[in-house]
Amino acid sequence: MKRYVYLIVMSVVIMFGLMATVQYFMYKEDAERCLLAKAERDLEESKRVDAVQAEVESAVRNMMSTVSYNLDNPDRYYVISTQMVHNNPHIVGAGMAFKPNYYLSKGKDELYAPYAYDEAPEVKMKKKMSDKKYIRTRLLGFDYTEREWYKKSMETGKGFWTEPYLDQGGTHIIMCTYVETIRDASGRTVGVFFADVPMEDVSLLSMNLNEDISENGWTLLLIQALFLVIFCFIVWLAVRASQHYKSQKVDVEKDTLLAEVERLKEVNKKLTERNMELNKMLNKKLLSPN
Repeated sequence: MKRYVYLIVMSVVIMFGLMATVQYFMYKEDAERCLLAKAERDLEESKRVDAVQAEVESAVRNMMSTVSYNLDNPDRYYVISTQMVHNNPHIVGAGMAFKPNYYLSKGKDELYAPYAYDEAPEVKMKKKMSDKKYIRTRLLGFDYTEREWYKKSMETGKGFWTEPYLDQGGTHIIMCTYVETIRDASGRTVGVFFADVPMEDVSLLSMNLNEDISENGWTLLLIQALFLVIFCFIVWLAVRASQHYKSQKVDVEKDTLLAEVERLKEVNKKLTERNMELNKMLNKKLLSPN
């Protein structure tokens, strides 16, 4: 029985050793393949992001002359912002934010920032291009002069992209914003022109790196399941062998006891016969005359 137990233990150890070896090499191969695929994906995504950024920057710069030309006609900015959102597939919001008191008769609290935004950014662009009902216009209802995108642009006079942030105004999505300064005919900075773009269009942070389980992953799961079945089978064999050993041990003890009982019966029989002979001899001596 001990040899059988040793065999089972050795089988389990060998089985787990093989499983660990197979997993090591398969994980190594899978990791190398995933790293290569990720590098290729990052490269393609980087190219796509660069193309989108270039497209948005170009759209804003191309519209700058129109924005500057309409400084004397501020109501026209609602139309310009709407055209920016409607004609550019990556832009979900666009507007102008002017410095305080630039338009005394416009805006609220000395601020004027007409803004157009996509009310349903998840709707496909093909449908949106044929219908403007998804685009809404309004004035920004907060003090934008404290926002980084306004302050940085006004201070540096250069175009730049903001970090991703959650839009609380109209689209309610995570976005990035490209900002350019607006200058009047004399070259003075009077405000900023900005375009909002969904983060997944212009940021590598939005890449989903958690892909479905790879083919090697499924193979590893199957191997683990197979080893688990084999392990359970070995345990079942061990339990069954143990029960069989106990059963055999009980049977041997029973047979030994029965044999001992039979031997004692035989001894008792012989003793009985001997006693009977002794009694006969004793009776003969008592009856015979001296």
